[in-house]
Amino acid sequence: MSDFKPPVTVQKKGSASRRLVPLLVLLLIAVLAAAAFFLTRDEDEDEGSENPNGESINVTLFLSYIPSVQFAPLYVAADKGYFAEEGINIEFENSFNESDGVDRLAINDLQFGIISGEQVILARAQNKPLVYVMEWYHSFPVGVVVPADSDIADPADLAGKKVGVPGPFGASYIGLRAFLTAAGLTESDITLEPIGFTAPDQMCQRTVEAAVVYVANEPLTISQCYEVRVFNISDYANLVANGLVTNEETLQNNPDLVRSMIRAIQRGIEDTIANPQAAFDISLKYVTDLPEDQYDTQRQVLLNSVELWKSDTIGLTNPDAWVQTQIVLMDTGLLENPLQDLTQAYRTDLLPE
Repeated sequence: MSDFKPPVTVQKKGSASRRLVPLLVLLLIAVLAAAAFFLTRDEDEDEGSENPNGESINVTLFLSYIPSVQFAPLYVAADKGYFAEEGINIEFENSFNESDGVDRLAINDLQFGIISGEQVILARAQNKPLVYVMEWYHSFPVGVVVPADSDIADPADLAGKKVGVPGPFGASYIGLRAFLTAAGLTESDITLEPIGFTAPDQMCQRTVEAAVVYVANEPLTISQCYEVRVFNISDYANLVANGLVTNEETLQNNPDLVRSMIRAIQRGIEDTIANPQAAFDISLKYVTDLPEDQYDTQRQVLLNSVELWKSDTIGLTNPDAWVQTQIVLMDTGLLENPLQDLTQAYRTDLLPE
């Protein structure tokens, strides 16, 4: 703009020269405004989808477990800037208390969490407006582990056996009940032993003959005592696994934020499946207390988790799994009546096309 020279004018008496000055000022303002517009547009294209005002949003993602390589896709998405590209400053909050996450999501004290599918159904039965918007694990992550030298060769052989389970609640219990039904058994056909989250210890001490476990990690721990056989419940029942959960208020007020979270996490899952070793290396930045002598075991935990994430359409939940999960919840007595509209508990239309 320093090279701009106004045209030469002949000064005459009157107001012509005075009118020329404001016209030049208006022209200068227009040029500057146009330059600012194109500069802002270029910056927006480089930074990805952010808020209209260009500021990033702080988002806390609730995780119902300790920092672990089982959350590798989230760490990958954070480390590679996938959340940042969506205008999200992500923070992970780890906790063993899943019910706390459910309650806080219900009152919008949290906007997002990785929550078990059955907990969403139970929450909505209590008028807690949770909505499942993206599948985390494609396969239900729970199984039944037995010693390899056991006479339990198929699910029906659990009859008369002592089976350890954290308690009559949560995904482990729901999975066991579905597993028993598939085997033609009921809970009364086994001896149910509440053991909390101590399955590896109980199995190594052989205080129970079988245990309900998370298949990605607990069988590996037990196998340090003896060889094991694992029945994946996903081979026998179609149940809703963990997923990204939000609430109706967030969906109504900021659906673009929900889509942004889904995009970032989906990219993290895809990258983790494509290159588990790179994902493991990134995870070490977040799982800072992992001893080096556990690296090989945790690499295998990650590889087991990769098998749970694999899907033809990453993130897409199966409506039939919701129907089956609700049936099991009612069979256990944890759910008294079916939801009036089960489809309100989940969304399948928010994933990228």
